[in-house]
Amino acid sequence: MLKSYYEVEVEGSLDLIKGYVLGFIDGRKIEGEAIFDEEHHVENEGKFGQLLRLLGTKGKTVHVIVCCNLHDMLREALENRKSKLPVTIHSVREVFGASFDFEYKTFAEEYGKDLIKTFGNLPEGLVMDPGYEPKEILNPDAKGVEAYAPLHHYEVKAKGRIAGPIRQVMDFYGLVEHNKLIELGPIKLKYGD
Repeated sequence: MLKSYYEVEVEGSLDLIKGYVLGFIDGRKIEGEAIFDEEHHVENEGKFGQLLRLLGTKGKTVHVIVCCNLHDMLREALENRKSKLPVTIHSVREVFGASFDFEYKTFAEEYGKDLIKTFGNLPEGLVMDPGYEPKEILNPDAKGVEAYAPLHHYEVKAKGRIAGPIRQVMDFYGLVEHNKLIELGPIKLKYGD
């Protein structure tokens, strides 16, 4: 069974909020997790929100993604401490899923086959949006020294979008994010509102 996740939007210092939330979970020995958007490439603020923050009319906002109905306990704990902690809860929203865009390209057949296999065999729960079709191009006339040549013996390129439950999306993103052949877009959350 999939866990329910909620995004709690809190205005305040990341370090303070992170320390409080993790201390709250550990101190109460709660079975749950907290995911901080800044550490996981989660996109949650539009261009207008970024502009307001840069102009100083909006404070620093931290988005904490929590599971297992932890959001109610966390909201209550932060409300009870609002006179002692300089934080404000702006919203709590249920997260129904997540997605991210990707693109890859390589001229080495070995790496190309690995990329096709990785993105062709997604972990359970993840789906590839329609339109993902890796294009492999073989050009036998270009075989030889190709390092900086405009023509290559082998080329593969593809782009697409992967979607699914937030935990599975974040785990797969973490698996592929350090591969220099893959360009990843931010993780976008799908809300229930």
